[in-house]
Amino acid sequence: MEKVLTVIVPTFNMEQYLGECLASMITEKSKELLEVIVVNDGSTDSSSAIAHQFAQQYPTLFRVIDKSNGHYGSCVNSGLKIATGKYVKILDSDDFFNTPDLDDYLTYLHHCSDDLVVTDVMRVTIKGKIYKRGSYSDFHGKTFGIDEIGLNGQFKGIAMHYMTYRTQLLRDINYFQPEGVLYTDDVWRFTPMQVVKTVSFLDKTVYCYRLGREGQSMDRYVMRKHAAHYLKIANHKLDIWQQVKDRLSPGAYSFMEDQLIQNEGNTLKFGIMYNSLTNDEMKELDDRLKALCPEIYNEVANRKKFMFSSYNYIHHWRKDPLHYKFPLRWKVLVYSNDVILHLTQKYKYMFH
Repeated sequence: MEKVLTVIVPTFNMEQYLGECLASMITEKSKELLEVIVVNDGSTDSSSAIAHQFAQQYPTLFRVIDKSNGHYGSCVNSGLKIATGKYVKILDSDDFFNTPDLDDYLTYLHHCSDDLVVTDVMRVTIKGKIYKRGSYSDFHGKTFGIDEIGLNGQFKGIAMHYMTYRTQLLRDINYFQPEGVLYTDDVWRFTPMQVVKTVSFLDKTVYCYRLGREGQSMDRYVMRKHAAHYLKIANHKLDIWQQVKDRLSPGAYSFMEDQLIQNEGNTLKFGIMYNSLTNDEMKELDDRLKALCPEIYNEVANRKKFMFSSYNYIHHWRKDPLHYKFPLRWKVLVYSNDVILHLTQKYKYMFH
């Protein structure tokens, strides 16, 4: 029987979690309908050995690619090259699937023809206990055209964990995820939307996202440290936007426009507040955005105000971008707030 879903599992030194991740995808139906491609990104621990053990035990279900380290995007690209499933989804190796809903999810995909399928997400603690559910319950059981759902504010904030794409759709646009950088999941929820026509919402919880792991890319300190990666992703997305913006439908245009605003805003935020980027680097990105889409350029500043006041730091930075300095009094508040948030999040998840 043909595979209806390929799950790509990028893996780098995740021996602590990989076994649970892979075991969560084993059912009688999954052995027939599911293909799991574990892409070992040059791990130095036992991740590769664990993946090969699963592949030996369940050869119809698991495949393993061992490659040199190239970061997340290179894993996705490697998996896509050999994917045989009708649909494709990414599962991070420190996360796992909600096994009880997996068979119903596979059955749905077997009969589905929509470009994008959205399922719910369960956020769990480091110990795997349920912390919070993320759901599109208002849309369950419905299928929308992109010109309807793409304009919806709730849908615009969708994360990659909810998303399952039709594989051929990605191949039709020669989808490529940037390599050697973090935060390429932003590209996964951005670039394919240029050709998505239909989106369906399934009332099943598939993805379990683990919170509070030390060193996660979404940790505030990690994000500050890797602001240059945000910059590269922002420029990559502008490359895509420049190629497709004149042929987008209204819904796709609105969705992708919102993604650009968020990405540009966050890049400038980390550069301005933390001096993680030079003013020259930020100005080059900002000038490019202004030339390509002035309406987005204006909206970036409108949306970003300092959290403790109405101080519009992007607006002030733009007045003199090469010499601007974020006020010291605000910087003290930012760093103090970061420490409090970091400790709160760490221990909240630890003892939940």
